[in-house]
Amino acid sequence: MAQKLGLALSLPTIKTAAGSAFENLYSLDFDGVDDYVDFGSSASFTPNSSGANRGFSISLWVKTTASGPTICSKLNIGNLEYSVKIGAGGNIDVIFYGNNSGVIFQRLICDTSYGGFIAINDGNWHHLAVTFNLGSTASSIIIYIDGVEFSDSNGGANYASTGTWSPVINTSAYFALNTPSRGFSGNIDELSIWDGSLNQSGINEIYNSGTPTDLSGGQYLIGWWRNGDPTGTGAFPTIVNQEGAVLDGTMTNMTSGDIVTDVP
Repeated sequence: MAQKLGLALSLPTIKTAAGSAFENLYSLDFDGVDDYVDFGSSASFTPNSSGANRGFSISLWVKTTASGPTICSKLNIGNLEYSVKIGAGGNIDVIFYGNNSGVIFQRLICDTSYGGFIAINDGNWHHLAVTFNLGSTASSIIIYIDGVEFSDSNGGANYASTGTWSPVINTSAYFALNTPSRGFSGNIDELSIWDGSLNQSGINEIYNSGTPTDLSGGQYLIGWWRNGDPTGTGAFPTIVNQEGAVLDGTMTNMTSGDIVTDVP
């Protein structure tokens, strides 16, 4: 019988194919020097690419001891959309730029003094999700680590903004896991991007008590990249979007040996 999971915007609908057995066997290992995965500059990676005003979410699994590097982003010099990086204290720092401007942005940073703080760079696997409801208030961005909410409203994170907000616009910047200049060292697995702002229930479904689960068929799922699964080193150098024939990623400055059997 097909399993149906309630996910996203209080909507149903992640489901697994009837009779299939889901396995997560591989992740990508980044060397902290110049490894990255380039997914291209498609507008699909820009918040609200559909124009449906449902929001935007990113979900992935991370294992690292690094401080300071970018985990994922769609920005480069002169092209500013968003980035997710690890702060010096193992907290998460998220920024969205309005109208490709360096002086219009919204930013949320986890508060390391918060009682429920989770350091993401402790060398263990953690699930990370970022949601953006496209608004321009302190509740616009929420960070989730291992299913725990970190937001301005609950005191788990600090919000800041500057300029008069204008929507994020698509630029020629490519979306990437890591960047060649911001040296992420560690493992990343099971990336997904959603054309909607996932709620707590949806985050819980993806986190699945610490075990990755099948996301295929999820409503408003733009892409799901399994970082080696199901074929292992044979996947090199292409990280395939499991939700369609486009938006594949290319392992850059990496080898097939960077597809490893270290998984959450």
